Amino acid sequence: MKRLSVKMVSKTCAFVLTGFIAASVLFSPITASAGPAYDSDFTKTYVFETLIKPALTNPYTDDNGIYEQLELCFRYRVMTMGEVLDMYDHGYTVPVTVLERLYKAGWINSYVYHRAAGLVPTPEDMSDVFDYVYYYNANPDLQAVFGLNEEALFQHFLLCGMAEGRRASVNFDPVYFKNRYPDIAAELGDDMAEYYIHYIIHAVEQGRVGSPEDQAEKIDHLNDYANENDPRY
Repeated sequence: MKRLSVKMVSKTCAFVLTGFIAASVLFSPITASAGPAYDSDFTKTYVFETLIKPALTNPYTDDNGIYEQLELCFRYRVMTMGEVLDMYDHGYTVPVTVLERLYKAGWINSYVYHRAAGLVPTPEDMSDVFDYVYYYNANPDLQAVFGLNEEALFQHFLLCGMAEGRRASVNFDPVYFKNRYPDIAAELGDDMAEYYIHYIIHAVEQGRVGSPEDQAEKIDHLNDYANENDPRY
């Protein structure tokens, strides 16, 4: 019988050992016990300023980079429309081109876009709280002065009507809104113009209703949705 050399025995043992290790790795149960590779705290809340400040203050971040950071904040609900305006109170500004992209993508409405960009508000910006035909019919004292002139009625609404708490839309009644939400009333007090702005910026995301008619309309929409998705129909 031919003897195996020490070298051949070593190679054979090494091969068998390697195969055994490979089989152990493939067929052994896997347990995940490793800790995170970096410090993490899933209970910590990060405010929008912490997340977006680096992009706004870094001179090497272009408009596209700022847009991507803001878009992610909106996508993951880290940021709201109102906080875009809050950034200006903190001394930060967002490029107009970025604001325009956010508006076109549906992340901010036209009011926030134009106000943040320093542009004059338009009837479209105020459409949630202003309809010139409703404003005309609800305020007889204005009819003889302005007639059914949309621009004149809109300017009166901006300069006087909001401060006076005049109703200008079926969807929004500032007196109803103030009385319905004591938390908002405690914050805004008797500054009636601010109730219109609060509704435009926050009503949708906070689920607020602006008038009895607005509430009825929202209930009708919910009922229609329920009926359309009811498997019995």
